[in-house]
Amino acid sequence: MKSEHDEIIASFVTSKLKEQIKKAAAMGETSILIDFKDVDDFSPELGDYIINNPTEAIDAIKYFINESQVALKKTELEVRIKNLPDTAQILISEIRSKHIGKLVQINGLIKVAISVKPMAKSIDFECQTCGHITRVEQKERTTKPPTICANCGKKGHFKIINKELIDTQKIILEEAPEDLVGGAQPEHMNVILKGDIVDPKFERNIIPGNKVVVSGIVNEEPIIYPSGKKSNTSDIFISASYLEALEQGYEDIEVSKEEEMVVKELAKDKMIYTKFRNSIAPNIFGYDYVKDAIVLQLFGGVRKESGDKSSAVRGDIHILLVGDPGTSKSTLLKYVSTVAPKARYVTGMGSSAAGLTATILKDEATRSYILEAGAMPLTNKGLLAIDEIDKMNKDDRIALHEGLEQQTITISKANIHATLSAQTTVLAAANPKFGRFNAFDMVANQIDLLPTLINRFDLIFIMKDRPNNENDKKIAKRILEANRDINKNKPDIPTAIMKKFIAYAKQNIKPVLSSEAISVIEDFYLKLRAQYSTEGQEVRPIPISARQLEALIRMTEASAKVRLSDMAVVEDAKRAVDLMMAYLSEVGVDKSTGELDIDRVISGISSSQRGTIISVKSIIKAELDSLPAGSMLAITKVYEDAEKSGIKKDGVDDAISKLKKEGEIFEPKMGFLKLL
Repeated sequence: MKSEHDEIIASFVTSKLKEQIKKAAAMGETSILIDFKDVDDFSPELGDYIINNPTEAIDAIKYFINESQVALKKTELEVRIKNLPDTAQILISEIRSKHIGKLVQINGLIKVAISVKPMAKSIDFECQTCGHITRVEQKERTTKPPTICANCGKKGHFKIINKELIDTQKIILEEAPEDLVGGAQPEHMNVILKGDIVDPKFERNIIPGNKVVVSGIVNEEPIIYPSGKKSNTSDIFISASYLEALEQGYEDIEVSKEEEMVVKELAKDKMIYTKFRNSIAPNIFGYDYVKDAIVLQLFGGVRKESGDKSSAVRGDIHILLVGDPGTSKSTLLKYVSTVAPKARYVTGMGSSAAGLTATILKDEATRSYILEAGAMPLTNKGLLAIDEIDKMNKDDRIALHEGLEQQTITISKANIHATLSAQTTVLAAANPKFGRFNAFDMVANQIDLLPTLINRFDLIFIMKDRPNNENDKKIAKRILEANRDINKNKPDIPTAIMKKFIAYAKQNIKPVLSSEAISVIEDFYLKLRAQYSTEGQEVRPIPISARQLEALIRMTEASAKVRLSDMAVVEDAKRAVDLMMAYLSEVGVDKSTGELDIDRVISGISSSQRGTIISVKSIIKAELDSLPAGSMLAITKVYEDAEKSGIKKDGVDDAISKLKKEGEIFEPKMGFLKLL
């Protein structure tokens, strides 16, 4: 092999890679990793040659590397290149035919990872005519035999007698949300990994949902029709030279020194909370409590992990919006998804458990099962906005339980056992079943979500559409002004600055609660619990549980982050308490008693309902005990006894329905009951 660049390549290998080659040979390594910056510093001309002619350049570098260690009789070393210059770093969506054959660097989220398979690096073919053996390097994904025998000159009739195999893996990268402009859809790219970058030490990074940076050569292969004919169009893929896992989430956002100064100055503003609230969907009038909560959600609390990382307490704040149609829930979700540094917007109608969590697919090419990550792991350390969550089917919603609380997605199907990280903040919206929210009925009965799933949301807000002359005038004015001038209702803080502010706070601020803030939260929790003590009474409502206490801590920490403070103070705790009371007064009040009752959210059955159920069951048991063994009890008799206790017919019917559902009683004959 001879090239005008041979001399400079030989010099580079001798002067810059000598020690690395010795170390690789001594350690039994199979590759040499070259930092492109070292190449560029040594010779910009060599750098340009590697970028524009990577196959030839890398082959030449490999030749001189392996020549230098012939005496050591070691395995041929591969060459891997990382840290390409800015000119070679491009987005997946920007890759075009002009990049084919060039060395590029891309970032992306691993959406699909196919299991490791062996592939032929070179194949020895035996001529069936003369027996001559020809070795052919396999640089494509399809087997390439020799065209003619080098000995007898005959075409065809070759038999494979030996293969040199190499481990390969195919992954599909998806553009990261932060790289998308506006509402653009993320593009995908097939990436082929070979050799030691699919070794177990690398494979732990190749998990769906992980963000990686890949440097490699852009290649193309023709599309094959089912008939076997080759299409005139081609698929583009990247043969990876190097892959490295990146930290995901807000850490990806770079904040310059100038931007840091702007952020710190803004944090000193006494009106910072108001400014942030006014910057959340400024075209939407009102809903101050909702916007305040979303501000805290964007900043989040502090994640706490045990020393051995065997357990963790989430810092992410989940919010559910339930409301009448036309109350701007979707607009609010879409706006928040553009403000958060790393976010996705999905709808329940177009999502499934596979789309939100993860799924197992069968790869037709390899006939193996593959793991595909959904929206939650792909927005790990980001925000996921789920609109119309009530429109998802029941099985799909069940899959969200683990993701919301444990913040992992576990898959055990088709011999694939994997746990994906899903440290994702969720902002969801739902519409009531019958169009309008009924304050006298429980949330779970109106949006068809399991109470156990609803309970995983830290805050639930009801967005009502109620005629009010003063508010209606303000809303009409806001909408008309926005239609006349789209820039009329500008946010107090520009979106770009908001993103930098949030990213800086999440990267650098880990507040702890002051003793005074702890006292405020503790007093609120204990006093509320004490007001509804169950001592001496069979059934009393529980106004607040330990789950809400954890939510108060998260919101207090988030409030401190807004001020870029390392200490959460009384003001932060009171802000969290106000939001919690706004939530409980809307969702957790039993309208029949006027008392707070968290069971309306946790179990879907209020304490008053539970009391009615217990009373009705006691009536049924007492009446049956007074009858001969094996007798049935007429429901009309239950109505009569219940009425004497002040229980209405509707309450009896509801209690009987729930007792039947729980398997406490059954109806052997229409209108008659028996205990199980």
